[in-house]
Amino acid sequence: MRNSSVDRHSSPTSKSNAGGRRRIMIWLLSLAAFGSWAIFTFFSQGMIMADRSEQLTQKEKQKQAATQTEQQLQTEVNRLKDPEYIGEIARSKYGLYKPEETPIIGEQK
Repeated sequence: MRNSSVDRHSSPTSKSNAGGRRRIMIWLLSLAAFGSWAIFTFFSQGMIMADRSEQLTQKEKQKQAATQTEQQLQTEVNRLKDPEYIGEIARSKYGLYKPEETPIIGEQK
C-alpha cells in the first residue's frame, strides 16, 4: 500500500518540475534574446553616433571656412568704401589716373 501512495506523490512532483524547468528555459531564452537585441542596438547606435560626430566635425570646419570668407569679404566691402582704395584699384587694374597725375611706367621685360 505504501508503494502506491509513493508513486502517486512522485509522479505529480516530476511533472511540476518539468513545467518549472520549461518556464525557466523560456525565461532564459527570452532574457538571452532581449540581451542580444540590447547589445546589437547599443553597438549600432554607437556606430551611427560616430558617423554623425564625423559629419558634425566636417560641417563645423565648413562653417568656420565660410565665416572666415565672410569676414574677408566684409573687410573688402569696407575697404571699397574708401575713395583712396578705389583709386588704387583703378590705377593698378584699369590704368586709370586723375587728370593731374603723371603715370610712371617701369621697364617691361
